[in-house]
Order: sequence, then structure tokens, then C-alpha cells
Amino acid sequence: MPVTRRGLLLASLSFVACASHGPSTATPTATVTATPTATATPTATAIPTPPDARVEATSWRAAHRLIDLHTHIDPTPEHMGLAVRVFDTVGIGVAVNLSGGTTTHAKNQASEFEQVKSFADRHFPGRFLEYMNLDYSDWDRPDFAEEAVAQVEAGARLGAAGFKEFKRLGLYHRDGRGKLLAIDDPKLDPMWGRLGELGMPVSIHVADPKAFWEPYDDHNERWTELRDHPKWWFGDPKKFPPRMDLLHALERVIVRHPETTFVCVHMGNDAEDLDWVDAELDAHPNMRVDIAARVPEFGRHDPEKVHAFFVKHADRIFFATDFQVYDRMTLGSGGNGPPPTEKDAVSFFETHWRFFETADLRFPHMTPIQGDWTISGIHLPADVLRKVYFENAEKLLARPLMALRSPP
Repeated sequence: MPVTRRGLLLASLSFVACASHGPSTATPTATVTATPTATATPTATAIPTPPDARVEATSWRAAHRLIDLHTHIDPTPEHMGLAVRVFDTVGIGVAVNLSGGTTTHAKNQASEFEQVKSFADRHFPGRFLEYMNLDYSDWDRPDFAEEAVAQVEAGARLGAAGFKEFKRLGLYHRDGRGKLLAIDDPKLDPMWGRLGELGMPVSIHVADPKAFWEPYDDHNERWTELRDHPKWWFGDPKKFPPRMDLLHALERVIVRHPETTFVCVHMGNDAEDLDWVDAELDAHPNMRVDIAARVPEFGRHDPEKVHAFFVKHADRIFFATDFQVYDRMTLGSGGNGPPPTEKDAVSFFETHWRFFETADLRFPHMTPIQGDWTISGIHLPADVLRKVYFENAEKLLARPLMALRSPP
């Protein structure tokens, strides 16, 4: 049976009652102290889980109300079919495919985005929204700023629900001289502004966990993951900028474009520092966060601190997983080991439910390759769960969702 804060609280109150030797005019205060262990664990504080939260969440899943704002699904019958089977089992009604492709195309040919959207709409109607991606191939041309605007305008016409930028800026893409493209390059400002005018939210990835900048050896806490993904290591200062430089560059873009909604993926691109993310959300009303593939990171913080963060920012956090289906599934992250099964995928989602809906302490997280530690549940109330699971996404994507759910 899982250990919960409610169980610890009842045991503590029982002990206090037995030890009492008479009435007191002061109201007793129950405190719970976590048992010290060899490794650091979250401090357990006594906040009961709302009794109706899990019941309501189960009913939403039964009705397929939930929206996953961050997936990557290959548009083939086999791969999308597998994804939809998993979604049906776990209660995801709509998934946002952030790998919708670019809108550029050869003469008399459909763009990659058109092909992806057409396939999903035809074979799995009502289940997928697509974000478009930018084609940087003409970056060195003097008119690229205008071309980028034209690309997103085409995306709007073709039904793109939003715009996704991978961690290419600042880390991978280079110009003709070999210089990394900056996140806050002024050449992109017209595009960011136009996305705001078009009502297209931006999901943007610019940095990674701190360990990806630390020494590349078996002392690194993410060594298992980095060993299988050497291109995810950015610790060479001759090749890559410091991690915080990337976050500050993104902040400058957010400030320059207050009418554009930026969903900073992977818990604001800094899941290990909730204080920083909290301050950024306070400072920038147009900033949002998704939690994709980062529960293992922020889930090892003090659960009551995480609980308070979610309650405070309940209107600005999106449920998301980074669930991917190509030739193999990826459950938040993966490596070179045996590919996960459909059963593993269901368990991956169910561990999310356990984290958000229970007060269970120190249980294995959903993506073991991301770190050898445990997480503790944050027992969110039903009104917060409703916003995170689907209401926030319904507001963000109101028009494309209406189109998706309307009969042809």
C-alpha cells in the first residue's frame, strides 16, 4: 500500500490524542516530519487529498476530455493508430502534434504540413491538432524575415493551430559562416509579432537540464541518458553557449512581443528551478508553461512547494507529455534499450495521474532513464486539475478545437 501524507497525518494525530493528559485552551497543531534517509527526500507536510479529485478526473478520462499539448506522432496508419489506441485507453481526447512540418513546398506539390494535417484529419478525425515548423533553409537571404512571416501566414491559412520551435535556435542551427542562430535574433522579430496577430501560440524549447552542461562522464546524474544521446550534451563552451544565456535570450523575445503567447515547454525550459519559473511567470503575462517530459525533474522537489506552484499558476500550465511514436515509442525520453510496449505507454500516463492526483510519497517516476530518484504526488484539487488537464488548452486553442470538433 502506498505511503501517503494523509496516512502519516492520521498516525500523527492518533499519537497526539493518546499522549494528551488533559484539555488545552490552545488549538493543537499537527506536524509531520519525514523520516531521515541516506538520500534527500521531500519533506512531507500534512495536506489531505481532496476526496473528489480522483473521482472527477476519472470521469474526465472516461469521457476523453483530456488534451495533451505536446506530442510528436509520425503520420502513418501504424504509428498514429498506436497513439490513438493508447490515448483511448488513458483518456486523451485530443493530442497536439508539434511535428506538423513546414509550409514551404515545391511547385505543384503539397507542403509537409499539408500532408501531415490531411492524413490525420482523414484517418483520425477529431483527434489531432498540428503545429507548424519554420523552414530555415533560406536564413542567409536578405529577405528571410519577410519569408518567415509568409510561412506562418501560410500556416494560419492551412489550419495550423500554433507554431513549434525546437531547440534548434542557440544550439544546432548555424548560418553560412558557422555561427549559431540566436534565439533573440532581430531577423525573427517580425515573425514572432505576426504569430501574435494571427492568434497562433508558440511552443518553444530553448534549453535542457543542467546536467546536459555538466561533465560528460559517469558522475553525471543523467549519464545513462547522455551516453545514449551524445548530441544532447552541450558542455563544450567552444561549441555551445551557457545554459542561462539561452533562457535570458528567450526572455528578451517574450518581453519584445507581449501580444504573442509563448508556451515555454518542459516546465519553462527550467524544471529544476521552480523559483525561476515562478518569477518569470509573474513577470511576463504572455508566458505559459507545459510540463512535458519534466515531471521526473520537478517531481523530486518538496511536493507541497510544487502543489503551491500549480495552484498559484493554475491558469497557465498545460498537461503535456512529449509522447512520441515513430519506429519506436518514446515515453518522455528514451535510450538504446528495448523499445517500450503499449502497456508501458499506458503505465507512463497512469503515473502522471498518480503524481497529480494523489499524495503518495517517494514512488518511481515515469521515465527511469531521466534519473535514478523518486517523486512524490502533489494531490491537486479538482478545479486545478480541470484547468491543467484540458480547460487551459481549450482556451488557448479555442478556434482550432472548434474546427476540429465540428462535423465536416
